Amino acid sequence: MPFSQKKDTQRQQVLFSKRLAVALEIAGVRLSPTTVQSEYNKRSGQPPITIHAARKWLIGEAIPTQDRIQILADWLNVTASWLRFGEDIHNTKTQDLTSQEWQLINGFRQLDAKQKVSVVSLILTIPRGRIRQK
Repeated sequence: MPFSQKKDTQRQQVLFSKRLAVALEIAGVRLSPTTVQSEYNKRSGQPPITIHAARKWLIGEAIPTQDRIQILADWLNVTASWLRFGEDIHNTKTQDLTSQEWQLINGFRQLDAKQKVSVVSLILTIPRGRIRQK
């Protein structure tokens, strides 16, 4: 493999690991190879991954196969294309969201329809003058 190709592969691995770390943080999952391995294997119908494989994903030494990325994405409530390539997120105004705002969005997405209606109704009852602006 030519040097420039190898360097690009390493760069892609590091970028993937950073996106994985962000998705784990937003989902409230501990950034640990043991945790990632255990939680991933609970959700996968494939042969289980090892702690070593999870560690390599987290430190930017490897990128999982696309089918494994899809399982991670479904678990962490992100798109597979964003997790693998960083796509989609730059097409929205979400890059300025704080970790707390991402957690709020992730939590909201996990509610059922009735709960979502209740949360939106609650937010809309707060008088505009009472909401603090940054």
